[in-house]
Amino acid sequence: MYKGAIAIFALSIFLFSCATQVANTTQPPLSATPAPPVPPTPPPSSQPALLPNLTILDVSLNETGKIMVMLSNIGKGPAPYGIGSLTIYVDGLLKWKDSLGTLPDQTFLEPGGTTLYTTPVEVVGKHEVRAVLDKEEKAVQENEPSKVFPKVLGKEKSEAKPLLADLSVTDISLTSRRELAVTMTNSGETPLPLGDGKMKILVDGSLKGSYGLRNLSDQSFLPVKGTTTLTTPLVIVGRHEIDVQVTFPHEVKESNEENNHLKKILEGPPMGPDIVVRQLELTEDLELVIVLSNAGEIDLRKGAIFQVQVFVNDQKMSEFDHFLSEALKANLKNRYTVAPPYQVGLAGISRVKVSISPELSSDDIHLENNVFERTFIIFPFQIKPQEKEEFSFSFLAPRFRSKAQTEKVTIEARWEWGGTSLKLSFKKLGSVEGIPTLTGKSPLKVEFPIPFEEAQKENVWSVIVTNLIKKKVEGYLIIQHP
Repeated sequence: MYKGAIAIFALSIFLFSCATQVANTTQPPLSATPAPPVPPTPPPSSQPALLPNLTILDVSLNETGKIMVMLSNIGKGPAPYGIGSLTIYVDGLLKWKDSLGTLPDQTFLEPGGTTLYTTPVEVVGKHEVRAVLDKEEKAVQENEPSKVFPKVLGKEKSEAKPLLADLSVTDISLTSRRELAVTMTNSGETPLPLGDGKMKILVDGSLKGSYGLRNLSDQSFLPVKGTTTLTTPLVIVGRHEIDVQVTFPHEVKESNEENNHLKKILEGPPMGPDIVVRQLELTEDLELVIVLSNAGEIDLRKGAIFQVQVFVNDQKMSEFDHFLSEALKANLKNRYTVAPPYQVGLAGISRVKVSISPELSSDDIHLENNVFERTFIIFPFQIKPQEKEEFSFSFLAPRFRSKAQTEKVTIEARWEWGGTSLKLSFKKLGSVEGIPTLTGKSPLKVEFPIPFEEAQKENVWSVIVTNLIKKKVEGYLIIQHP
């Protein structure tokens, strides 16, 4: 056994020696050209795919109450066409569903694209609306959960409120005669009946006047957005606190009754004379004469001095100082005639303006009414026996400051042989009522008031002068209007 172990040990040494010799032996080169290096194999790519993300940005109503849905692709890749559907629920009930492929605008499929689609679902009143994007398994998206957009749309139905008027007292003022004027406006939604309304006026806290609105206005109703100014007979002199209160019966309902009163401090002008140009007249030679009166509450003394200016067709024709030769009685109780020292003759069409100003301010407390303007139209005529001639004219009626203001048209015929009679006939364009004729001796004069309703409207007149005698008549037809 010992001998066998020695033999195995000897064999191992021999084999190790042989292997060493083989490893130390030089090998000949296989080729003269070296082999190229082999590049390393790249690892597999890990970049993710670009996926779409369809979503609902908003749900709203259009003007007709139809539901509109705003769709968008907020992902990085395009969404496939025709995959998925849009569903609308109203108060939890399915109302409409259709494929996304049927939408006319497919812009929402592209990354960043947006489409506002109007569905056929129409709602009335207030409802909970849910818009749902249903996907199919074929479409892989960036965000897999269902796309649901809930929103409450519309308004609650409210019972129709009755339309009510709303009177408000907007201003308190004084007229040139110191009469209290109250301005009222209806800012409500229906006309306001004025007939049974009452107006109370307190001066410095004491009741000084109570008036029915029907006695201050000829209007039965104050229209919506309408404004009216009512002039009362109450005269204010000096500085006072004025409190105006307007009330209506219980059956007249208003949306706001807190604005039916107004307080204001007013100061009435002092009492005194008020000189006005009452009218203009012509002499037989057609020269201008000015008629003055005193509209104030106090007489104007004799000896007061006024400056008078006369303009014809915008040219100054006369300027002079006038010394009153007699007192002017208060309240228009007398007329005072002034003739310019240098006669002012008129012919054809003459626009006349007369202005007066006192030397002392205390001689006229209302300077705003010291200018008087009139237009004269003078037609000369020669009419053969038993014949007639027609004359036509037109003018624009003035704007009235109030219904209390009066304006008129004056028509006068003058002719030779004043003992004979002529006939005047009148025609007014648009007038339904007939205008009576006038027959008489020279001078023949008539006045026609201008209705308040014709303010700022054109008036067209014709005057026919008829010669009733058997010889020719010569004269003038004189028209005077504002």
